[in-house]
Amino acid sequence: MSSPNGIGQRLVAETFVIAAIAVWWLSSAQFPPNVFPSPIQVFWELVRLGTDAEFWGHAAATGLRVVLAVILATVFGSALGILPRYFPWIGGIVDDVLVPFFTSFPAIVWAILGTVWFGLTGTAILIVQVLIIFPFCLVNVTEGGKEIGREEIEMGRSFGRRPWSIFWRIELPLLAPFIISGARISYGVCWKISLIAELFGGRSGLGYMMQWARDFGSVDSIIAICLAIVFFVAIGDALILRPLTHLFQPKTERTRAKKGRQSPEMLATPTAGRG
Repeated sequence: MSSPNGIGQRLVAETFVIAAIAVWWLSSAQFPPNVFPSPIQVFWELVRLGTDAEFWGHAAATGLRVVLAVILATVFGSALGILPRYFPWIGGIVDDVLVPFFTSFPAIVWAILGTVWFGLTGTAILIVQVLIIFPFCLVNVTEGGKEIGREEIEMGRSFGRRPWSIFWRIELPLLAPFIISGARISYGVCWKISLIAELFGGRSGLGYMMQWARDFGSVDSIIAICLAIVFFVAIGDALILRPLTHLFQPKTERTRAKKGRQSPEMLATPTAGRG
């Protein structure tokens, strides 16, 4: 049963979407269709793309690169973020050198350097994506490692567990929420980065299609591709990342979230009829 607050928030969100479409519709009437297409025009372009095998081929190319980049960045970022727990001197390198460098280095420069170093290839796009989203995973896991107290580790040792067993059974489950959180952030960002990289040096992918649409002045195609990307991101998050986040969520937070979704009537303790 949904709470009144949840229903109200959903109503506000739906009203906002309807209002935004209405403003879009009214504004498009003031411009030529090839400059600012109407929602109907973009809708039919979406329908056309949905029946176009070439579009799905480019979407698959972009999606595959995004998934590979998120996996690689999560693995390398998590591995490097865990190391300071075992080698404290590495913590200084991570906190004082790697994190400031990767978080402040312009993403557009990685895209330029990728095309210079590796040419107009899918490998260049993948490497650029990994380099840009890598710090999200690194920072999340590094900070998560700092949150793990020594009490949990000592408890595992008191039961005679080996160091490898302590890592797999205690540390990794405690770090899992931070790893999944970093992957979830990286996933959304990676789609945007993929478009930039494909615009600069791609020969396949949705960014390449947008480049083609721009050259031909097809604004409705550009907007339709952007909306398709929003749909792909939402589907991936809803079907994979959000369930993983819930699965690895600490039990206390999961219980609190369940209580927050219950109505006040369900949370109230009945007193009538008790002996």
